[in-house]
Amino acid sequence: MTEIKRAGELIKTVGTGLLDLVYPQDLYCICCGKIIDGTRAYRLCNECMTSIRWNTGRHCEKCGRPLAENDPGDMCFGCSVREASGQPHSFDKGYACAGYGACEQSMIFALKYGSRSDIGDTLGEMMYDRMVYEYGRDELSGMYDFALPVPTHREKKSKRGYNHAELMARGFAKRAGLRCEPDVVVRLRPTLPMKGLGPGERIANIRGAFGIRGRRLPQIAGARILLIDDIFTTGATIDEIARVLKYPDQCEDDMQGSGRHEARDQRDDITQGSGKYEAHDQSAGKHFKAAEGAARVDFLAFAGAADIVVS
Repeated sequence: MTEIKRAGELIKTVGTGLLDLVYPQDLYCICCGKIIDGTRAYRLCNECMTSIRWNTGRHCEKCGRPLAENDPGDMCFGCSVREASGQPHSFDKGYACAGYGACEQSMIFALKYGSRSDIGDTLGEMMYDRMVYEYGRDELSGMYDFALPVPTHREKKSKRGYNHAELMARGFAKRAGLRCEPDVVVRLRPTLPMKGLGPGERIANIRGAFGIRGRRLPQIAGARILLIDDIFTTGATIDEIARVLKYPDQCEDDMQGSGRHEARDQRDDITQGSGKYEAHDQSAGKHFKAAEGAARVDFLAFAGAADIVVS
């Protein structure tokens, strides 16, 4: 079965390469598929370029999702409710490149489900330009220590062939002059698809699904981290990763059960001692302590979906 699987993957790779030679991807709009020339920004036709809901107007000062021009507040309703109830998001600040409409969905779905891995770099370019629009190149270059893509479970990554968030993060990071660190956080267990789940169900679904690789604990201490993902909806996934990064001493209980052995399978063992995490990198035989979590965790999503209130 292993040889058959490898042969199938080889055929798929060769077939994709031949299609790229016959039908170069740069000749087609990555959103609608219309023929374009190589000078088009972001490989988009004029119609799709104007159809994208670029997030250059008012936006929530906490999560970054677009705000209506007549919205009286500086936060979206969901973030306002969280703040008022004493349950704010775990991340510090969020940004969205665009709203979430038909064009944005088309590009994200092609990247995630249509084997269009090339779109990841283009979305990363758009996200970089969004941050440059907000801060300028010089300020942006000093804001973060590294970019961190939201990890996918290894079973899903094996099936898809890549982590789409990592492709986006690499596209962003190389333009911003940042390191991209895809293996700091690991997804410990599979989770249900978020689509169709309510806000509370999303939180329960993702709780305890992430952990920090032991050998990477010193790297996050005091770090300023930018998480990268495709869509921001309720923020459940981003919140959980931010919580793990900022408060690693709270993760011990989360790692008990089904996810714990997966962390060990990847040659990382995380234990709690003296109120702080002690990490044992079994592959290197090293032993060290992480005194603190990340100093700041922001996130950047390609698209910010409509305002959703966590109930």
